[in-house]
Amino acid sequence: MNLAKKINVCRICKSKKLYHFLDLGKQPIPNGFLKKEQLILKENFFKLACFFCRSCGLVQLTHVVSPALMFKNYAYIPSGAKMMLNNFSNLAYQANHQIKLSKSSLCVDIGSNDGSLLKFFKAFEAKVLGIDPAQNLADVAIKAGIPTEVMMFNEKTADRIIKSHGKADIITATNVVAHIDNLHSLLKGILKLLKNGGIFITEFPYLLDLVAKNQFDTIYHEHLSYFSLKPWLKLISGYGFEIAAAQRLQIHGGSIRLTHRRRRLKHISRVVKYLVDLEARQGLHSAQGFEDFSKRIFNLKDQLRAALKNLKDQGKRVVGLGAPAKGNVLTSFFNIGVETLDYIVDSTPLKHGLFSPGKHIPIFPESRLLEDRPDYGLILAWNFSDEIIKKHEKFKKIGGKFIIPIPEVRII
Repeated sequence: MNLAKKINVCRICKSKKLYHFLDLGKQPIPNGFLKKEQLILKENFFKLACFFCRSCGLVQLTHVVSPALMFKNYAYIPSGAKMMLNNFSNLAYQANHQIKLSKSSLCVDIGSNDGSLLKFFKAFEAKVLGIDPAQNLADVAIKAGIPTEVMMFNEKTADRIIKSHGKADIITATNVVAHIDNLHSLLKGILKLLKNGGIFITEFPYLLDLVAKNQFDTIYHEHLSYFSLKPWLKLISGYGFEIAAAQRLQIHGGSIRLTHRRRRLKHISRVVKYLVDLEARQGLHSAQGFEDFSKRIFNLKDQLRAALKNLKDQGKRVVGLGAPAKGNVLTSFFNIGVETLDYIVDSTPLKHGLFSPGKHIPIFPESRLLEDRPDYGLILAWNFSDEIIKKHEKFKKIGGKFIIPIPEVRII
């Protein structure tokens, strides 16, 4: 089985004018946590670097790893963070406001994970259906009363869904579109599955925030594309969709929520035009903007490594707070291992007793923080830093300090 393929043309416009930037080296699958007995086995490492398409503006990985390798058993669960659940609640409320849901309505969530979002749609008495390739997460969702089909969503599987469940009033896809290689098959499937008058809502980390806030660690093998609005508009217009509403969010360090409907207007909204113009001013439509971004990330690497070395030289003990995929990218690229971080604590029971991919840092429950009393906690899940600091107030009271690595190194 071929585990990875090199990209030669743009995923959206098929151009070969691809500018290579930010090479993060070879890295393991970011959610490929290991059991103790697996530590002696050979790990797969894959190139992690980006292209900028000079034609349409899409930022995308230079190599695509097999989705079967990444998503068969998935360790990320959104219900572990209050911020995520609040965001899902808000999304469902807004969607219901736009399309009044009833018992005959069908809401389909692509990349439904443990069913967290669909629970909020179910509260409006609508029929719900989750689509997710991870069997372990589908089992959790089904147990919680959320019907879930274990499959990748595309044009072909859309036909199967229509046959068994009918067409959808609302289709959602939060933090999943970036994972999909064939975006054209995705849009064709959505076009088939969505009722006339229905809406398609997607959320993804916004490239504008990623670049402005130095969020390089959200670049990893699962995220194949990094969207600004310019290439996204090119993609959806080819399938007769328009953006009915655009909303910037704080979730995941800065995301964008887009509500789509079949095209009615002949012009884009003022909000969308403003954001596209803002992207251009911030350098997202030129290769130079990404060259500058790369330089900042290498400077950040030097700063964090120097700060951690200084603490270790003083005899201080440092641990990691949170074991997200982005944390594994940061520790891999910055070469931070068990010589620097004694261990990582995380709120997800699925990760307890495992080891981080690549660096093999052990992961423990959060209770260990108060039992062991290290000096510093490096917040690897920095997108939830406020929530994490609040949660670990007792650690702070006994003298514990927090290190936030993104967008610049800060010690609290």
